[in-house]
Amino acid sequence: MIERFEDKQEFFAKLQQSKKIALMQNGEVYALLSATYLHTKQPFRYRAKAKDKRRGEKFVVGLFFSDLNSTIEDANITLNNQTPIKIKKLEREHKLLKNIPLLNSWSSYYMIKFKYINQKVVKLGFEIEGVGKKSKKFHKVARYLLEPK
Repeated sequence: MIERFEDKQEFFAKLQQSKKIALMQNGEVYALLSATYLHTKQPFRYRAKAKDKRRGEKFVVGLFFSDLNSTIEDANITLNNQTPIKIKKLEREHKLLKNIPLLNSWSSYYMIKFKYINQKVVKLGFEIEGVGKKSKKFHKVARYLLEPK
């Protein structure tokens, strides 16, 4: 059993950094965003190095729209209210999708890069004008380290 867990360790780490945001319209899902934060959790006293700052903040994002004419250009995706510096569409065979936990056949996938944010918690925002706006928090350190004792 331990060997099976070790084989899936990367999958479970990414599962902890994966979240979904659904935007509803008239009681039905209009758009669904699944995001996996490509960041390995760090010790609480972690200080970013120059390479971390160059790397930026990266997410693999899956997007589903109930309106077949909608595209990623119709969505406003932000990180701490900053717009992405790069968006790259990923083909189904792309190596980044290999261990993504929320992978499905009806979404389109993108690698989205933002500037580095020097905070232990970042907030990914998802908005579609006229439909709604929601956000989810992602942690760079274990959440229990951020809670008051």
